[in-house]
Amino acid sequence: MKKISIIVTIGFALLLGVSSCKKEINDINKTNPNQFSGADASLMLTGAQLANVMLNEGESSRTAGMFCGYFKGADRQYLSYSDYSMTAGDFNSGWSTAYIDGLAQCRIIRAAAAKSNNKVLMAVSSITEAHLLLTLSGLWGDIPNTQACIDGINEPTFDKMLDVHKYCINLLDSSMGKASGNALSVPYAGSFKWDEVANTLKARALLRMKDYAGAAAAAAKGIKKGGDMYANHATESPGAWNIFYDFLDYNRGGYLGCDGSYISPLLDTAASAKGKTRNNVKTTETKRFYNYFYNGKYSYTALDPNFFDGIFTPTSNYTLVSYAENELILAECNQRIGNSAAALVNLNNVRAELNASYGSYMPYDIADFGPGSLIKGATVGEAMLKEILVEKYVSLFGQIETFCDVRRTGNLVGVTPYKGTSLPARFLYPQAEINSNKNTPKGAGLFDALELFK
Repeated sequence: MKKISIIVTIGFALLLGVSSCKKEINDINKTNPNQFSGADASLMLTGAQLANVMLNEGESSRTAGMFCGYFKGADRQYLSYSDYSMTAGDFNSGWSTAYIDGLAQCRIIRAAAAKSNNKVLMAVSSITEAHLLLTLSGLWGDIPNTQACIDGINEPTFDKMLDVHKYCINLLDSSMGKASGNALSVPYAGSFKWDEVANTLKARALLRMKDYAGAAAAAAKGIKKGGDMYANHATESPGAWNIFYDFLDYNRGGYLGCDGSYISPLLDTAASAKGKTRNNVKTTETKRFYNYFYNGKYSYTALDPNFFDGIFTPTSNYTLVSYAENELILAECNQRIGNSAAALVNLNNVRAELNASYGSYMPYDIADFGPGSLIKGATVGEAMLKEILVEKYVSLFGQIETFCDVRRTGNLVGVTPYKGTSLPARFLYPQAEINSNKNTPKGAGLFDALELFK
C-alpha cells in the first residue's frame, strides 16, 4: 500500500507539473515574439538624447563646418564636398538618425509621460525634441513635423520652417519650471539647468526669426556662467569618445583639415594672416589657435583640427549649448535694438571667460569701435555688430549654429567660398526621403536660401 501511495503521489505531482507547463506554454503562445513590447520611457530618453548628440556632433556638423569655412576637405570625397559637389545621397545619415532614433522616440516618451503625469520626463523630452527639430530645420528648412512619426502616415507632409520654429518655442515654453537641475541627462555633461538650456534654445529660434527683443528676453533667462551643456565623452573608448576625434584620427585620418579654411587666419599671428587676423593690442589669439588647430608629429594634413591635445581629443566633451552662445545672442540683440552699451557688456563677459581660459583678452571700450578705431566699421554700431558675430563664429567652432548665423546675417562675418562666389544655403533633401515620400519638396538646390534666412 505504501508503494502504491508513493506512486500515486508521484503521479499526481507529475500531472500537476504537466498541467502547469501546459498553462505556461499556452500563455507564451498568446505573445507574438516578433512584436516588441514597450520599454521604460526614461530609458528610451537616453537613446533619443544620443540621437541628438549624433545629429549635432556627427556628420552634419562636419558638413556644416565645411559650408561655413571651419573645415576644408583634404582627401577622398571630402575634396569634392569642399567644392560643394554633393548629391542628395550624401545627406541621408543625419536625417535618418534624427527622425528614427530621436524624434520618433521623443514622441513616444512624451505620450508615456503624459499618461503617467511625469512632468520631469515630459519637460526633458520636450526640450530634446525641440533641440532636434531646430537643428533639422536650420539645415533643411521645411521638414516633416506635425505628421512625422505617426502610425499609418508613411508619407508625411513638410511643415514650413517658420511653423516648425513656432512649434519648438511652444514645446520649450511648456517645459519651463518642470525639470529641476539637469535630471535625466545621462549622455550629457556639465552643470547645466534644463530651464536655462530651454531659454537659450528659444533664443536661438527667435533670433533666426529676427525677433530680437524676444530673443533677448529669452536669453536673459538662458545659460549662466558655468552652466554649459556638453555631450559627455569622459570615457576613452570607441563609441564613447569625442565624435570628431573618432573621425579625424581613429577612422578617417587625413580626410578633413583646416589648412585654407576661413577660420584659421582669424586666430593666426603669422605674417600670412596679415589683414585677416583678429589679433590686436587687446586680443592675443595664440593659445586659442593651438587649442583649435594642430600641426605636429601626429598630424595628417598641413593643419588639422586639434584631435591631439586640444578641442577634439578623445575625452573632450563637445559643446551643445553654452554661456558664450547665450551672451553673444544677447550682445547681438542688444546691438540691433540700439543698446550698444548693453551689447558691449555681453561681449566683454565672453572676453572675460576667454581671458580666464587663454589669457590676453582685455575688455573693449565703446571708443574701440568705428571708423579709424581698433575695430573698424562705418559706424560704432556696425563695427560692434560684426565683432560680436565674428566672436560667436570663432567661439562656437565646430558647431552647427554658426552655419545658421552665416546665412541668417547675409554672411556679415565675411566667409569666403571655397569655390565660386556663393556659400551653400541649405542641405539637400536626403535621397532616402525623396525615394520614400512623394511630399518631399522638389527643385531645392544647395544654393537656394531657406525661408528664414532670405
